[in-house]
Amino acid sequence: MDEAMNGHMFRILSAVAASLVFGSCQPARQIKSVVRSDLFSLGYGLSETQVDLSAGGDEGIDLVMREGIFHLLDGSGKKVMKLSSYGDLLALLYDPSRSTDLEIMKPATQENGQAARSEIQGRFAAPIHFVAPDKIAVDASQTIYVADRIASASARIYNAQSESYCDRIVRRFGAQGVELPYLGQEGPGGSPFPYIISIDAMANDTLCVVSGSESAILVHHFGKTGNLLSSLRLSRDALPLPLSLSEAASGKKGVRMHANLDTMLGSSEGEAFEITLKIDYYREFFDPESLVIAREDFAGSWIFTLDGANGHTVRSLAIVPEDSDASIPELIGENSGMYYLLSGSEGTETMNEKGSALSRVSSRVLQLVDKNGKVQLRYRIDLPEGVNEIAALKVSSAGQIYALLKADENIRLVWWSYR
Repeated sequence: MDEAMNGHMFRILSAVAASLVFGSCQPARQIKSVVRSDLFSLGYGLSETQVDLSAGGDEGIDLVMREGIFHLLDGSGKKVMKLSSYGDLLALLYDPSRSTDLEIMKPATQENGQAARSEIQGRFAAPIHFVAPDKIAVDASQTIYVADRIASASARIYNAQSESYCDRIVRRFGAQGVELPYLGQEGPGGSPFPYIISIDAMANDTLCVVSGSESAILVHHFGKTGNLLSSLRLSRDALPLPLSLSEAASGKKGVRMHANLDTMLGSSEGEAFEITLKIDYYREFFDPESLVIAREDFAGSWIFTLDGANGHTVRSLAIVPEDSDASIPELIGENSGMYYLLSGSEGTETMNEKGSALSRVSSRVLQLVDKNGKVQLRYRIDLPEGVNEIAALKVSSAGQIYALLKADENIRLVWWSYR
């Protein structure tokens, strides 16, 4: 499969290699400021409307918005909060071992595995025993998908080919939090995945699950009922490599190209399923005898779109050439034929009458780039004062930019109106 992918990869590169997003000869688009809406904030703690950060870091914190409703995964607190854009708690999936006293929500009454009729239209809380939840996705029908670890260590599977343990599953929760059969590699009840990198419910409500080990990346595509539509294995040692970079390192002793996969996104419309890879390349100089790397030079950033079923390259685009001094952008999403590239980090100081700085607000530059490499729009996105970290920043299925931001006192949800 990898050989077929490599053989098919670069037939269209000559037509697009000059379409460089950063440092190109195209006229620079004026950067526009956009309006930010600070929607609501949540405190830190263990109650229904708080986020637990006792484990430290961002592991297990994830956010997804669908149809204007937010679903926030608190992995450390072992719960999923369903929230309106005003911050109202609409539903809660919680682990009784972490949330012992519910003050706002009440557990849903179950009758033969179904929610009681009187609670169908109301808010609910469903007790769920989570193990190590750390990714979330939601489809248009509000089915919730959570990447979790299997409860029994004896159910782990060791994969000799990738030299890794497979112990992750995708759990599914329907109306009133009723749990459906989990998804494994073959579909409902299938064998566990290796570590799950991302899960995404796409525009047509099919599901893309990206998992992987140090040697390989697996891409599984599931239908609305959980049936397996396709699976693809990509070797990390055989990721797409631009022909120009391959030729530059070929035959040179002590020089090789290293491909660092930065982002992978899935998209599906109709029968088509594609995966988009944003890859940063580095030229490694090493001692041929000891294999010790002496230095690494940046060699450019590219976006590749592959057929999700067979791995063949559909299109490719250079976004940062190796001789550019532009910052390396982050691919945060793809929507309506546009790549959403986020780059830069700058501060804007607010001064008082005496000329002293009162505050410093950081900002990012968002570029909407079409698939021919042309920058269509550029925006400056300002973060609220007091924010010290972006926990999650995403693009919705409607093209809305939204984020989960960490401050000292709370965690904040915001979105930007730029259209």
